Amino acid sequence: MSERVFDAQVGVVGAGPGGMAAAVELARHGVATVVLDEGFRPGGQIFRQLPEGFDAGHRIAEPPSHRHGHALLDAAAKERLRFVTGAAVWDARPGRLWFEQDGRSCLLRCEQIVLAPGGYDRCVPFPGWTLPGVITAGAAQVMVRGFAVAPGTRALVCGTGPLLLPTVTALASAGVEVAAALEAAPRSAMWRALRGVLGNGARLREALFYARALLRRGIRLRWGHTVFAAEGDGRVQRAVIGAVDARGAPRRDTARTIDVDVVCAGFGLVPAIELGQLLGCATRWDAPRGGHCLAVDDRQRTSVAGVFAAGEIAGIGGAEVAIAEGRLAAAAIAAARLGVAVDGRLQRRARSERRAADALLAAFVVRAGLFELADAGTIVCRCEDVTAAQVRAAADLHGASARGIKMGCRAGMGPCQARVCGPNLEAISCGRPQQELPVVQVPAKAVRTATLIEAPPG
Repeated sequence: MSERVFDAQVGVVGAGPGGMAAAVELARHGVATVVLDEGFRPGGQIFRQLPEGFDAGHRIAEPPSHRHGHALLDAAAKERLRFVTGAAVWDARPGRLWFEQDGRSCLLRCEQIVLAPGGYDRCVPFPGWTLPGVITAGAAQVMVRGFAVAPGTRALVCGTGPLLLPTVTALASAGVEVAAALEAAPRSAMWRALRGVLGNGARLREALFYARALLRRGIRLRWGHTVFAAEGDGRVQRAVIGAVDARGAPRRDTARTIDVDVVCAGFGLVPAIELGQLLGCATRWDAPRGGHCLAVDDRQRTSVAGVFAAGEIAGIGGAEVAIAEGRLAAAAIAAARLGVAVDGRLQRRARSERRAADALLAAFVVRAGLFELADAGTIVCRCEDVTAAQVRAAADLHGASARGIKMGCRAGMGPCQARVCGPNLEAISCGRPQQELPVVQVPAKAVRTATLIEAPPG
């Protein structure tokens, strides 16, 4: 093994809950495993650790689920797992993972691959969302939990879905005043979500933790409300908020303005399926789980031999789902190597966690009316500065598909490769959710040109 070429029996992409759970389980079965992750330290977004040497100076409130994160991190240290941090995986083929680390072009050769790269924030455009001071819920978590940085002093938290509550509590723990916490879904969504909470002990404990945290800090979640616009001179200084109707469309007559210096908007997550696409894995459309996700069987196997997927890449579900599926994927790999059956309890646990997550997510789908927040001049594609009016004109001329819209106005052709605007193009142009599979190209991540040139041969 050279300093740029690594060898392992199994390569795991992602050191979040799914990737760590898979790696720990594999190590316990004596399977040589290397974990690649872009972060400074293992933990992923949800169990994010501060970089070495950082001191938060304050304690961030942790929900009960974070005990599982600490247990996984302790187990990973005990098993002496090999983590390659700061590794951006930009190409993948069966048995091969190319990545960039510290400006070097590297290759991991392995017999099997477990994909657990997680997901990324879904953005819903509204006037002013490109102003400095408007960040996603995930970015707020990274700043507060990952770097002990408060993004502002007075915040608006808005959007829809389970990520709003962790964002509110994290900001409040960091000393940020939460001026308003707005959930776009109607209050009835809470009762629908109870199906996924009451039947699952871990989620019930989590719900009670957040309910107590909001009550203790005097923060009231306002149902059926969202942000209409962010305003300010060079950065966010105000936000226009108001009620939405049953479709999620803004009720303009309810608009009012509040003073804030940061807007944290979280409209759910999108599965990061790019590496799975490069590997040729079959996908499927599942709107409550975030849209396009990898299709897996009852052992987390994808359609490509030797490639497994766990967690958000197989559909948004949260840490409990990712841990259960990571363990199941690892057990399936170990069982195949040893010629034994997979423990049925792991399969039942993974199914149970998915059912609970699906019931919760179904209550907080992104409603079509939310895409009416964007007016004609609202930037939809930040990379190419394409407005909503240009998107609609391109759809009228070339057809209301992602490909047609790209042809007409270059939306989705910038450095992010449509990760930000892609899920919104069809919804803004014609009101239907994106169902056209996004196109992925090498490199899947932004890397140096020299990294492509110097890539070790497979």
